[in-house]
Amino acid sequence: MDKRQKSDTDQRQFWQMVVETFKSSGLSVRKFCEKEGLQEASFYSWRKRLTADKKTENTKAESGQTEPFIQVAMPPANSTSMELTLLSGNSLKINSGTDRRTLIDVITVLQQAGLC
Repeated sequence: MDKRQKSDTDQRQFWQMVVETFKSSGLSVRKFCEKEGLQEASFYSWRKRLTADKKTENTKAESGQTEPFIQVAMPPANSTSMELTLLSGNSLKINSGTDRRTLIDVITVLQQAGLC
């Protein structure tokens, strides 16, 4: 996360706290902002932004939409994605992370040795 994103996140968290504190204060916006040393225009702007964000989240939740991320289960590090049975009856297990060049080199050596 870069500094700008962190700053935006920090500001958002700050203003969420401010709006929540305002709700329980029982004061008017003007009195609350004067008491807290905040600019009214900033308060209204952030409250509007946070309310819009909340509505968007609720709409997505109601429609079944989720964030644009897909949860993917990674195979265990030692999982085998392929197994070759050699002429000798032995098997060669090839992990899913094996790069193509290495696999080609291994198969070439096995062919030269007459094992496959």
